Amino acid sequence: MPLDKMDRAILAALAHDARMTWQAVGRRVHLTGQAVATRVQQMVEGGTIRGFTVARGDLRRYFITVFMDTPQFDAFEAFLQAHADVESASKIAGEGCYQVTLACESDTGLDDFTQALLRYGRYKVASEMRRVKP
Repeated sequence: MPLDKMDRAILAALAHDARMTWQAVGRRVHLTGQAVATRVQQMVEGGTIRGFTVARGDLRRYFITVFMDTPQFDAFEAFLQAHADVESASKIAGEGCYQVTLACESDTGLDDFTQALLRYGRYKVASEMRRVKP
């Protein structure tokens, strides 16, 4: 089932807090609670949402180690917060400055993200082959 921008916004809200009411989600994405409930039900029936958590089994996951060229940490973290496909991001010690998990529908999403990432530094990408533990 292809997801539109509104479906992805609903999933992002639920991933942040899966216990939100449909009305609360609707306020965040500018829909009525009833419209959110309908869309969520369609995603449940389509297999995008399984169980009590948002489990996007249809996405490809990439693990990106970011090597910052300049100390624009606040700007970079704002960039990560604003990017809907960033599933998680951590400031790390060791090799690299940040570890980012990108979950997107295609390699195009990875390409778009890494092109935008270049203004902050270099990166190294590994891709998920299969999920061992959800």
